[in-house]
Amino acid sequence: MLAVGPGTRPTEARVREAVFQILEPWLDGCRFLDLFAGSGAAGFEALSRGAREAWLVDRSGKGMDVLRRNRRELGAGESCRLLRAGLPRGLEKLNGPFDVVYADPPYDFPGYTELLALVSPLLATDGRLVLEHASRREPEPPPTLDLLERRRYGDSVLSFFARRNTSP
Repeated sequence: MLAVGPGTRPTEARVREAVFQILEPWLDGCRFLDLFAGSGAAGFEALSRGAREAWLVDRSGKGMDVLRRNRRELGAGESCRLLRAGLPRGLEKLNGPFDVVYADPPYDFPGYTELLALVSPLLATDGRLVLEHASRREPEPPPTLDLLERRRYGDSVLSFFARRNTSP
């Protein structure tokens, strides 16, 4: 069982399972980016399903302690990288491309538009971005991303994006 820090809203197991069933084709050998990582469950799940590297990003010092503990207890080692950074501005500290980006900000997060715009350049050409958000919000993608689909699970919605194909 993963440790969870204070103020963390863990993704429900059924939602996380749905995400990873959908992302299965992109996981083997991928670079995975887990934004607003909390306990790191998404990043650790990606590693267990074949990702070669997972970056877990969270702004909280206590959250980073939880991530370090979970990384140690799961034996994730060097394949699991941790970065303490506020988002979305902290994205400038990362070097892409990432094959899969999973973002699970607080449901009252005000910066969805900016977050999507700043994540877009970090996404591999054929990569996928998953944004978990409240059903009462429908973040619109920037011109650099295409919305592929939305799936609702109770109050949680998963929005799946891909980089927009700009070739003629």
